[in-house]
Amino acid sequence: MASDPFLSAVARLLRQALGELGVAPEANLAASIEQPPNPELGDYAFPCFPLARQLRKGPPAIAKELAARIAARLGERADGPREVTAVEAAGPYVNFRVSLAEMARQDVAAFLDGSAFAATPAGPREKVMIEYSQPNTHKAFHVGHLRNVALGDALARITAYLGHTVIAANYIGDVGTHIARCLWYTQRHRREDPPATERGEWLGKQYTAATQMLEDAPEERRGAYEREVSETLQQIEGRSGPLHELWLETRQWSLDSFAEIYRWLGAHFDEVFYESDMGEARAIVEDGLARGVFQRSQGAVGIDLERFGLGFLLVLKADGTTLYATKDLALARLKFERFGIDRSIYVVGAEQTLHFQQVFKTLELLGYPQAARCTHLAYGLVMLPEGKMSSRAGNVILFSRLRAEMDAYIRSHYLDAHRGDWPEEEIAETARRIAVAALRYGMVKQDPGRAIVFALEDWLVSEGDTGTYLCYAYTRIQSVLRNAAGTSVNPRADFALLTQDTERRLIRQLHEFNRAVRQAGEQSRPNLVANFLFQLCKEFSRAYVTSPVLRAETPALAEARLALFTATGRVLERGLSLIGIVPPSRM
Repeated sequence: MASDPFLSAVARLLRQALGELGVAPEANLAASIEQPPNPELGDYAFPCFPLARQLRKGPPAIAKELAARIAARLGERADGPREVTAVEAAGPYVNFRVSLAEMARQDVAAFLDGSAFAATPAGPREKVMIEYSQPNTHKAFHVGHLRNVALGDALARITAYLGHTVIAANYIGDVGTHIARCLWYTQRHRREDPPATERGEWLGKQYTAATQMLEDAPEERRGAYEREVSETLQQIEGRSGPLHELWLETRQWSLDSFAEIYRWLGAHFDEVFYESDMGEARAIVEDGLARGVFQRSQGAVGIDLERFGLGFLLVLKADGTTLYATKDLALARLKFERFGIDRSIYVVGAEQTLHFQQVFKTLELLGYPQAARCTHLAYGLVMLPEGKMSSRAGNVILFSRLRAEMDAYIRSHYLDAHRGDWPEEEIAETARRIAVAALRYGMVKQDPGRAIVFALEDWLVSEGDTGTYLCYAYTRIQSVLRNAAGTSVNPRADFALLTQDTERRLIRQLHEFNRAVRQAGEQSRPNLVANFLFQLCKEFSRAYVTSPVLRAETPALAEARLALFTATGRVLERGLSLIGIVPPSRM
């Protein structure tokens, strides 16, 4: 990803003017340069607030002096930067205008030949493991689980785009009390046989029924039930006998279900870890005891993190069983030692924040330097309009129902008109792509820390801030290109002819693509890419109305518009791919 010549030109002019005022500018001056919220104010803006104490002047006065010095330099020097055309003070800001014709000349060609998408990281290349999804077997996959997949997969794609080596990892919870409850219920109390299909979801229903049965049982029966569940768990963990065989069989039902969901979503993993394979958890407890990091207390083992404000972390119960934290420590060591990763990112709900703070601090105290490069990407819950979802309570939208309802809605609202004209295979694939776009975009468009509300019809409308709208904008671009098939796409078109305000705003938005992607990767916020794409589609939609290609006043103007729209389609397609969306070519 080449550096931004326009941003560099602005930074160079600022650096010179600041030097004349006796100010030593910060090394990364470009990071302080902003894009004004209103394009009428300019293309770049420099806030003068940080200079007030050093220069002992108000920010507006500093802005005026800087603008005057830069304007003089632009007017006097014939060899000044061709990118910057004007500068002016606006309150505490120095605002810059650049040549959008020059911006289009450079950017359109680079987007058309793909060179603008050749990424190089801002710092050293790293090996990054991003762990996401982490479903539990024997529980149903529902709409709430999709946010984790969408965030993690998008972050993996963005990080790889920025030039790093990415290992996309999944950590599947395939052991534990919840499985014992599910198998206990299916063995002793189930009311129906497993279906021929969607057995993973059927297991989830059995788990919900088991939980309800335990909660509703009279006190004298509940104790007996809990003992039976405990015995079931012991038999499963014994790794032999009929219950272990049943665990293996039903575990596979869940894994097959997960694989089908990931295929439908277009998500992939380079490595899959299983909780049942974390046998090294006991070894890490012994290692911690030997180092004096862990302490024994009443038969249990843990670590006191009170001095860090993190409480006490238990890693081994008095009965000798390990905990989630123990297994996370073992998994982290596996990641460090077997894969040699530089960074480890865990995409997990915000309710696990304390857990990961404790795990990372414990890794540090165990002597792993990579602990400093472990990050928890915490995200908010997916809510329904009526409130919070819960697998235990059973008030979730199961994936099979979600997929069926979305397919029916998309076909009836967008695709039924094409029956008879389009092959059924194309209709089915187009419906899937729109559904995936609606889900993935809806799950990443908000800041990860914010809770979101899923409402199926709101996410599938083709107007407003939805993945469906982005697909619609993309297909509209493709329609323009098909209709203009007789006009050549010339990357050297005369972009100075693009004088409409809508055209200029589209050029300016296109230019921000790589900066948005870089910020999204550095901040672990895929929503920045999603927000960029929504704004890009809005700018294109405005230009689509004001700037027709086939009805352009001159062939040269048609050529410039076609090149601009083609580049927009390339950027939109690449940007959508970074959040896991493959748009249909028509809808």
